[in-house]
Amino acid sequence: MFTMRAALPCGKQFASILTKAYRGGGSTATGLSITIAGRTAAATAVPHRWYAAGPASPAAAADDGAKGSGLKRIYYGTLASRMKVVKVFSLTTSLAGLAAQPILLEQGMKIGGTGLAVFICTTAGFFTFVTPLLLHFITKKYVTELHYNPSTDQYIATTISLLLQKIETKFRTNDVTVPEVPGMFTSFVVGKRALFVDPALFDDPEHYVRIMGYDKPVDFKLDLSADTTDDKRTKS
Repeated sequence: MFTMRAALPCGKQFASILTKAYRGGGSTATGLSITIAGRTAAATAVPHRWYAAGPASPAAAADDGAKGSGLKRIYYGTLASRMKVVKVFSLTTSLAGLAAQPILLEQGMKIGGTGLAVFICTTAGFFTFVTPLLLHFITKKYVTELHYNPSTDQYIATTISLLLQKIETKFRTNDVTVPEVPGMFTSFVVGKRALFVDPALFDDPEHYVRIMGYDKPVDFKLDLSADTTDDKRTKS
């Protein structure tokens, strides 16, 4: 009972304060709502600023760099990532095999003498050196990216070297030669460098048509001059 009686006067005082604030125009309530709204807005704005200030993704950075240099990526090889993984694995195993050569030689000498040691080291060395070279021979023509510069009308084809370094080949449509009998993994030749592309992976098929020369008149390679000379000789 004492607690209830002590709380009633406090409750009456709080109610009278709220009544006076409401009759006074609600400035207190308005200020309270503005403060709450300001805190809510600040709370929602902070994550937005945090995301905006975050680092850009590598793909976005690459696109920004291409846009800044005037280049436009028109082709991306879907096998590029898998090819890199296979090459890294092959180089790793080759280094491991190279490091194991002294151990294999020593163990071969202990087990079967010189003949067995030479046989083991030759077999291990074959897979150590031949496998990366074979993979590079197959994949060196594969174009991972192809960019186009509209201002210079120039294409840049990117391939991967033996040690996973990017090799850029710049060319124009006049530099392209399409072989009559395409070789293995060869779509067209630029100078002495053979390149392979997948027509289905072009963002705009018009670029593939231009590179392959399908927009030019068809040359049936009919030697009409020789036939005309033969006719003249026959008539004479």
